[in-house]
This record gives sequence, structure tokens and C-alpha cells, in this order.
Amino acid sequence: MDKSRLNFIVKHLLNKRLNKYYIDNDDYNLIPNNQEEAYFIQNKVHTLLNSRSDKVIGRKIGCTTKVMQEYLKINHPCAGTLRESNCIKSGSTITTDAYIKVGVECEIAVKLAKDLPFNKDYSTEEVYSKIESVFPAIEIVDDRYSNWKNFTASHLIADDFFSAGCVLGKKQFKIKSDDIYNIRGSMFVNNKKIGDGIGSHILGNPLNALKWLASRKDIIGSIIPKNSVILLGSLVETYWVSKGENIKINIEGMDAISINFI
Repeated sequence: MDKSRLNFIVKHLLNKRLNKYYIDNDDYNLIPNNQEEAYFIQNKVHTLLNSRSDKVIGRKIGCTTKVMQEYLKINHPCAGTLRESNCIKSGSTITTDAYIKVGVECEIAVKLAKDLPFNKDYSTEEVYSKIESVFPAIEIVDDRYSNWKNFTASHLIADDFFSAGCVLGKKQFKIKSDDIYNIRGSMFVNNKKIGDGIGSHILGNPLNALKWLASRKDIIGSIIPKNSVILLGSLVETYWVSKGENIKINIEGMDAISINFI
């Protein structure tokens, strides 16, 4: 990797992030060549952001369901980073003006009870044993791109793959490993259901998404730390929000969570 070139991209994206950014793909020199470069850039941006009284709390994994892979025309998972300052309480009201074009996704999330070291060969039971709880989440995404359909996956990954925050469920639930792939999630806009899906739509089992993340040293380094929150993927196609809309998601057997946009 050309570290000088990649550090130039890091500075470019950091400046964009700090100034309500809008990103185009006109300059080839600002586009990573592959996923390895993309995750290097993403992680370096967050290392620099960590000095600004904010911290990383976990990861989001996108493109883990057929509905999202078909929508984005990307056939593999892609990870982004979650920061504490972008996590919002359920029931909160936020303005669409804080984003370029805000969207939401219906997610199953987990919190780790123990460190999860890098390993390419975890069994399902081994990753399950590291989980403290399973809970609903709304991922907040932002289309801050000139035309994301013309962006490479690596370019999107370098900029956190649309990630703009999340709403996390207040109550957390422990689900048997044999049951997690059966749980159903639904998304509602102004109390009208717009889509649903089940856990098995996430790579055959939501725990497979966590196994995938743990197998990617280029993303996590040596470890996913204890207490990390991981969004495992959206069960419903991204919904692009308009002012005045209430978004609610319900993951079967868990408390519903919501967010209002003005």
C-alpha cells in the first residue's frame, strides 16, 4: 500500500466528516483501490477522531442480507464504525437537516460480554459464548455521495459505508443460539409496516455476520473489545426518511424502538 496516498485520503475524508460533507468520485486519487486500503483509511480516520472527546463503541455490518445486497448491488458484507456521539436514545426527535439524505435500517444487534479475538475458524457456539445480549437497533445512514450507485464498495467502506449513527434498544435480551436465526424484525413508518425479515436472512444466521467480522484482521486488528456493540445487518431495505416521519422497529420478543424526524 502507498501509505502517503492513503494518508492523503484520510485527511480528505476527515475534513469532509468535520464539515457536513458531500463526497463525489471525480478524483481517482481519492478512491481506495481495494478493501484492504479502504479499511486502513476507515480505521485511521477513527483513530484521529478518537482525540476529539468521542469514542468508538462498536461496528456495523452492511450487506449481510439478500435484500440489501440486491439493493446496493454488492455481494459481500461491508463494515463501518459506530461512535458514541452518534448513538441516540429510542423515542428521540432529530432533524433531517443534520444529514445530506437520511435513511434508516432495521437491525439485530449484539453486545459482547468478552473480548472476541481475531480468528478465521470460530464455531457458531464459540462466538455466541462471547455475547452478553441481543437487542433491536435502528441504523441511521446518510447518503452523502454524489451518486452511490457509481461508487465502488471500497470507496463506500473508506467512508464507513453510509454509517451515520444508531438507535439502540433500552432493554437487552439473551436469546438461545438455536433461536436467533428465527427471530422476525419489522419496520414501521408512521405506524404502517413497510417491510420485515427473519434472522436467517443475515448470512443464514446472524451469528455468521459476527464470525465474518472476527475473521477480518484488516478490519478489527487483533480483537473486537469487550462491550462492543455490533449491528449485524438490516432485515429490510433502506428507507429514506422525510420530515415528519416516525420510524419504529420491532424485533420479535423485544421492546419496540423508535425515532422521530422533523
